[in-house]
Amino acid sequence: MFAKLDEDLGTLASMKISPYYKQFEEEVKPWDEKLQRVRILLDSWIDVQRKWVYLEGIFFGASDIKTQLQNEYSRFKGIDSEFTSLMKKIGKKPLLLDVIAIPELQKTLERLADLLAKI
Repeated sequence: MFAKLDEDLGTLASMKISPYYKQFEEEVKPWDEKLQRVRILLDSWIDVQRKWVYLEGIFFGASDIKTQLQNEYSRFKGIDSEFTSLMKKIGKKPLLLDVIAIPELQKTLERLADLLAKI
């Protein structure tokens, strides 16, 4: 998906340098903006998912960690609940353009990434 997205963004970038770009700029510009948003969203999503998977293995894998790091475990449980709820919400939307239309999705992912990094 990332390769296809990068390929499409590259195609749009090469179209922009064409002398004929002005003729179809109104049609291309919204797609360029959507693809840029998708790329940023997916980068954030992968970042959160990578951190979440790592911490999930730590906190839900070994029971002694929960007692040794009670504050961090409590914080992770809250983040885990929010993240899994968000993934269920996203799972109900089969089209990527519907996913990027979820209000505040990018901000939510960035906030979750910050919270996970602090743990």
